[in-house]
Amino acid sequence: MNILVVSPEAGNWSHTSPLATAVNRMTDAFACAGAKVLTCSPFIKEKMVNADDYRSVFQGTEKLQGKTFEIMVSDKDPLHTYIYNKEYFGRPEVYGPPDEVPYTDNHLRFAFLSSAALAYAEATGYSCQAILGHEWGGALVGALSKTVYADYAKDIPFFFNVHNITYDFHVASSEIEKIGLPRENYNMDGYEFWGKVSLLKAGILYATKVLFPSPGYRDAMLNTNLPGGLSGFLNRNADKLIGIQFGVSYQFWDFNGNDMLPIKEAKRRARQALQEKLGVDFKNKMVLYVHLDSESGNTSETLATVLSDVAHLDVYIIVGVSSKNNEWGYYRDFSQQYPDVMCLQDLEEGEKKGPEQLRETLAGADVLFAASLREPSSSIILKAMAAGTLPLTGRSVGVAAMLVSYSFETAGEANAFLVEDANAPHLMLNCVRDAVNVFQTEQADWDKCVVNAYSGFHYEWCRTISKYLLLFGELGL
Repeated sequence: MNILVVSPEAGNWSHTSPLATAVNRMTDAFACAGAKVLTCSPFIKEKMVNADDYRSVFQGTEKLQGKTFEIMVSDKDPLHTYIYNKEYFGRPEVYGPPDEVPYTDNHLRFAFLSSAALAYAEATGYSCQAILGHEWGGALVGALSKTVYADYAKDIPFFFNVHNITYDFHVASSEIEKIGLPRENYNMDGYEFWGKVSLLKAGILYATKVLFPSPGYRDAMLNTNLPGGLSGFLNRNADKLIGIQFGVSYQFWDFNGNDMLPIKEAKRRARQALQEKLGVDFKNKMVLYVHLDSESGNTSETLATVLSDVAHLDVYIIVGVSSKNNEWGYYRDFSQQYPDVMCLQDLEEGEKKGPEQLRETLAGADVLFAASLREPSSSIILKAMAAGTLPLTGRSVGVAAMLVSYSFETAGEANAFLVEDANAPHLMLNCVRDAVNVFQTEQADWDKCVVNAYSGFHYEWCRTISKYLLLFGELGL
């Protein structure tokens, strides 16, 4: 199968974003499954690792705006193809300077990206069975395949991958023709959004199927009152929407992958190593890790509400939070007052060390405390399970629909502790108490839960892509 992929972020960047990481892992997994993937993204020199390794192998003119483009490739990065145009991608940032207003011509830049990708595929005779666009930056490839590039791509199904529905780009209706959208679909049931054009809605409108990063996230989008009337639009297109769980790279996140020790022994060693690294003594307490980053949702608020109660349980709390975060001072003061109960890890320092710090911390912990995460794929949950660490979270969190919560009846198959509403502090507190009780008094049950999480729930990217390919097959591709 040949697949054309268009994404605003992908490839060999010095600092990859969650979107780029997901697209990269998908590209790898497609290749491992035997599919041929032409993954196209912007060539932004300042973002690339060893930018001088790349060479121009094709020059062409796309049909939408009549602008020239170059195709950049490197033998050291064989799975990715980059599109360059000095006017649009000769800038240091993808969307705009950090913490500033995005580039006002982003709709033109990413319409050009989609147009150039289609122009390159057409010019080189790339026989394509499916087109996959990522986020609003890759949304317009669906419409362009039915309009400007209809001779080449009108019969090719378009799959729109929505990683996070909160990200969109809105433009004035005067720009409709400039980005290749049919004006007749500028209405409430089309791509109109409060008097402007929504690139997100355009992607959904022209998609054969819309792919969300987890089944739970797909269901939440249909059952959440999203602002601006988007809920009604999604429900009118509900038959298109499919949730396929994103994976994680176990090659990296499986802390025991090289040693292959029995998981109980591997966890014991990881716990000891973490104690030494942090300079603390967990004693015989259950170690609870709380990761507070931009995707942690209401976790911090929930923890702060129940912290004094949790501190009186037989628990040692590790809070991962950036020293630049406004909440750093609160948790620092608490940890200094109760050093036998809590310590902090500075995620700002962790950025310099890379994700190794998170992997080591998860491996040494027993439970991950995660309330209502913002991260649609809930990858932090999968990373915890790859470390044999049990997630304590809500049933509405993306991946939770695939987990089994501990109870007396489910003890043999459980791999998590789940609550009905993770925004309810008292439910999260009671769940922590339940986890402590099992940890202290039901050692056999606890050990089985750890095995179930570590060995029984192995969700690699290859599983994600196998479901993508199964979906394509069901559509006769």
